[in-house]
Amino acid sequence: MLFPRKRERPTVAPRSSALAAILALVALATAFSSCSTAAGLSGQRELGVDRVRRVEILQPDLPDSLDGYRIAFVSDIHYHNNFSRARLDTLVAAINEERPDCAIVGGDLTRAAQDIEGLSDGLARLAAPDGVYAVSGNHDFYNDQAKTCAALRGRGIVVLDEAGVVTPGGVGILGINEFRDIYPDLSRLYDTVSTARFIVLANHDPDFAEETDMSRFAAVLSGHTHGGQITIFGWAPVLPSAYGQKYRTGTVYKDGTPVVVSNGAGYGGNILRFRFCAPSDFLVVTLRKR
Repeated sequence: MLFPRKRERPTVAPRSSALAAILALVALATAFSSCSTAAGLSGQRELGVDRVRRVEILQPDLPDSLDGYRIAFVSDIHYHNNFSRARLDTLVAAINEERPDCAIVGGDLTRAAQDIEGLSDGLARLAAPDGVYAVSGNHDFYNDQAKTCAALRGRGIVVLDEAGVVTPGGVGILGINEFRDIYPDLSRLYDTVSTARFIVLANHDPDFAEETDMSRFAAVLSGHTHGGQITIFGWAPVLPSAYGQKYRTGTVYKDGTPVVVSNGAGYGGNILRFRFCAPSDFLVVTLRKR
């Protein structure tokens, strides 16, 4: 049987000095939070997020009809988790200002089930000639996925829960749900969009790119990681990914396919509901024939 070693009594600073150090750390964290928030306020007034990230996907055999096709992608709104209705309306208006051909909502939409109706009312104003689509995130399962899907569908948003669609413009969108233990057989679902000349996989968690062959897709759009939400010199102390910092943010190539990871629009957690060096965003993805 093992017994703990007798601990040496540590040398500690006087209580007043320890308290001062704690207060200094709290003040520093508050200052960082304030600076981070202030840095994004101007953009949030106009956009609902800190920035719009513009990404070009190049495909040499893209048909001429799709050259310049624009997809808006917004994820991780976490509505009412320090994310007001006024800010949601601003976000939706900013997305509409981009005049996307289609829009995709990437999951983790609400703080709790009671926020679903308000969130759906706000997203109902999204407008795109080729339609508005949505996939589920992990928080949507926690917050009543069935109610979320029904509310979105009732506002004209096509929820792709293990389903695919080919837009009127000819882009295939395959949407799958969040949890790994119920991921579908993509070979079966792929057949539903195989006639499209450009196929997008919309999946909340970018980790899924490591678990299947991505080469059949022209692009993958994901969120979930919040860009780390709080980062230090580009490193996130806490990241909901099994692959370290790989899918924190930006574009990562898997099997030759770009996996584009949005920082998301809102905040996760119940305490640190702010961002530091991980600006919120939505994506505008433009298809290019090159």
